[in-house]
Amino acid sequence: MPRPHRRTARSTAVAAALALTAGGLLAPSATASAPREATTTASSAAPALPVLRLDDPTIDWRELLVDGEDVQRGADGTAFNTFGGFGSVSCNNTSNLLLDYKEEQPEAYWRIMRMLFDPETGAGLKHIKVELGADSNSSSGAEPATKRSADEPANVLRGAGFHFIADALSINPDIETEALRWGEPSWTGNDPVKRYQWYKETIDAAYDTFGVELDWMSPSQNEVRGSTYQAAELAWTVRFAQWLERDAAAPDARYDYSKIKIVALDSYREGDAVAARILADPAALEQIDALGYHYDIVGGPNVTRLNKEFGKEILYSEGVAPMIDPQYRLAADPSRGGVGGTVSAADIADRFINAYRWSGAGADPAHMTTFLFQPAVSAMYEGTQYSPKHLVRASDPWSGYWEGDVGLVAVRHFHQFVGDGWEYVEGATGGDGTKGDGGTNVDTSTRTVLTARTPAAADGEDGADSEPQWSQVHANNTRTDRYFEVKVADLGPAGRPLYAWETRGPDAGQEYDANYFQNTGVYEPVRTETIDGVEHDVYRVKVPAYSIVTLSTLAHGVSGSTDEYVPGELAPDAADTILPLPYRDDFEYDEYPVTQVGGERMTYLERRGGTPRYTADQDGAFEVVRGDRSTGHVLQQQINADNRGFTWNVWGNGRQDVLQTASPSTVLGDHRWADYAAAVDFRLDDVDRDGSLENFAGLGVRQTYARGGDQATYAVRVHEDGRWQLRKLDRVVASGTVAGFDGAAWHELAVEARENVVTATLDGVRLTRYTDTSANPVLAGRIALTSGFYNTRYDNLAVTPVQDHAWASEKIDDADPRLSYPDGFTFTQAGYAHFNRTQHVLAAGRSVTVPFRGTGINLFGATATATLEVSVDGAAPRTVQVGPVGTRETSYWLRGLGNRNHTVTVRVVSGTFTLDGVDVLTPGRS
Repeated sequence: MPRPHRRTARSTAVAAALALTAGGLLAPSATASAPREATTTASSAAPALPVLRLDDPTIDWRELLVDGEDVQRGADGTAFNTFGGFGSVSCNNTSNLLLDYKEEQPEAYWRIMRMLFDPETGAGLKHIKVELGADSNSSSGAEPATKRSADEPANVLRGAGFHFIADALSINPDIETEALRWGEPSWTGNDPVKRYQWYKETIDAAYDTFGVELDWMSPSQNEVRGSTYQAAELAWTVRFAQWLERDAAAPDARYDYSKIKIVALDSYREGDAVAARILADPAALEQIDALGYHYDIVGGPNVTRLNKEFGKEILYSEGVAPMIDPQYRLAADPSRGGVGGTVSAADIADRFINAYRWSGAGADPAHMTTFLFQPAVSAMYEGTQYSPKHLVRASDPWSGYWEGDVGLVAVRHFHQFVGDGWEYVEGATGGDGTKGDGGTNVDTSTRTVLTARTPAAADGEDGADSEPQWSQVHANNTRTDRYFEVKVADLGPAGRPLYAWETRGPDAGQEYDANYFQNTGVYEPVRTETIDGVEHDVYRVKVPAYSIVTLSTLAHGVSGSTDEYVPGELAPDAADTILPLPYRDDFEYDEYPVTQVGGERMTYLERRGGTPRYTADQDGAFEVVRGDRSTGHVLQQQINADNRGFTWNVWGNGRQDVLQTASPSTVLGDHRWADYAAAVDFRLDDVDRDGSLENFAGLGVRQTYARGGDQATYAVRVHEDGRWQLRKLDRVVASGTVAGFDGAAWHELAVEARENVVTATLDGVRLTRYTDTSANPVLAGRIALTSGFYNTRYDNLAVTPVQDHAWASEKIDDADPRLSYPDGFTFTQAGYAHFNRTQHVLAAGRSVTVPFRGTGINLFGATATATLEVSVDGAAPRTVQVGPVGTRETSYWLRGLGNRNHTVTVRVVSGTFTLDGVDVLTPGRS
């Protein structure tokens, strides 16, 4: 991934004149300036802000009424809905690499955590939901189970989830916490009594280990579908809540469990149908505190009744974070400035606002007040299912490199200016546009705005210091600038300025983030207007195309310390360096210090629940255990025939008792590794618990994205009877049998990848050498370990460079600004399996130019058959045939160049060529 520019010193000057735009001239007042808040000392020396004035008489103004009394309240005067804001879902192994950041690069780790959770200097996320794992893949990987048997004590040190909660709470103790299941350990048998044992012991373990008192529980299976299963899950949810109340009075109660609030049912859409079930069940109405559903902005009459008649909160309890980093968006789709587009920062802001009131919902909007990102931090390897979507990407714990995203800035537009408990101003909140997947479609809306005010009950409590404050957030995910006359009444003293904060794309020649979260000036009322006998202040404001704009009576936010974004602020100081080879792991970790967790001294392995360094389990559970005296610690695959978890099966037939069948696997390393040899010692399990399950150990190379099966492109499996297979993309390309093989003994398995030649050896004896002469080799990637459902053991992992070959590469995205497409292109916003979710499609006559420094390149990406002309450093072109090639597979590769600057031009002669990215081979440093 390209490294964003480094942080630069803040400029204290505010531009005196603003740019001429198609809609009119914004000009600072020659005489007026808006005062800073007297209580804010940090900015007392800041220069006066310009007053923004829109003087173009041709502007077509749209009216936006803001009535401070337009708040829906119950009989006691309490608002039905108050601002909940944004939170994070840590699940599916998406946060796992944070464990390694914390150990290897603690400064980077805490920077990431502060960016996410600090309410003053970061995004200030307000809610964390974690998965109660089942050791089976629940989309992006397998979250470890806290209990793998009924008699095993719950262990919340496994996985990153509860570490994530505890460390976030150390930054902001007011964050609300929650847990939810996807799959389920099979020892429960779906029996509610045993399931409750799993939940309850995990709740207690979180308290005993980390001191965490959970605020919420979502007892249902995530996204449970179908009428039968939803009915059963609602009944279980009610029973769970009742049992918690019972156990709150028990002598061993850690805290008052009855205060834990209950969410139902975390469904995939279907919110109104679930609401109807709750309304029909008096016990459910009594026990359930909130309705949560996913990827939808539609409400319904039952949702309205739950909210208005019974005071239940409505939550957007899982939603996407922004996809495609802005620098790639900007290069591929420049008109939207990197801020707009499908699943962009502007789109996410639009979703949150429309989730409260979308015009298409008519009289029954969803009134969702909280939006949870799944995930907020992508602490998983690139190519993991559903990545990238994040506020922060953290995939390189060895270097401490991370990438902040404009999503952090989008959240600040809300959290910095709308406080906890603020009330929604109904008529000035909501949006329109045609419905899309979880939000509205790009370029279809005319208004998307959220307006909130301080609680009316607090008005005047302390005199002038508690006069009403209000803020308004606009999201414009369209190509058209918007102009509003914002007409305000019943919100404090007349004539107050509104402070404007804006995020949009760069102007010509600027860095991509030059205009993030800038305090562009103040708006003052241009006149007063009497509407229905009430005098309104009228402000004229502009919301640029593809932007997010916040207007507030608070100059420096609810904290009084809000400051502008500095270009480069979300770029780390660490370089994006490749994990160096040779890399070795004997799973001892004696070099790591003993630290305290929850008041107890713990070793590296103890505080991580046995999680080995840099691994990401896709299925099963690979943990370090004590071996015998000769081996010390070993890596063991923990899931066998007796403790296989039940899968998350909501997208299948819905049954919750389906045992996992995907072979256990874990991936490790850097997807930029090129030519290398991987070796590991293994010992097969000698306990035969189920003869129908294959007992094998596997090692693979060049893993690039989540595929299931072997994960890696080229993998060797060795079975207990001596059979072996070399597999490419899960297809057997060579096989044999080792005579007299002893599966109970230790063996060494090695796989070498040297350009397109793959060699497998067992105990130093070659099994096969395979030359991949196909059109689709894979020439860079990580390693993967695989196993049957047995307690396979591994030790002495080693990844070493191949002598005289390039083991390192740099990955350049097809949307990287270094690449040029002089003849045009078609940009495709693709799925997770494609690098950074981007693709460029070139028809005949179009070309791409790749400047680089290195010894060779790979062009990769799913392409159809095409004829290309390839020219190196201006030499005569050579004609090559490529494709058809699958996802992340190599379509063309070139070697033998000197390690210096080069330029390769690829022109399409016929057919269609799709580029996902480029591997640039470099010598690397060991």
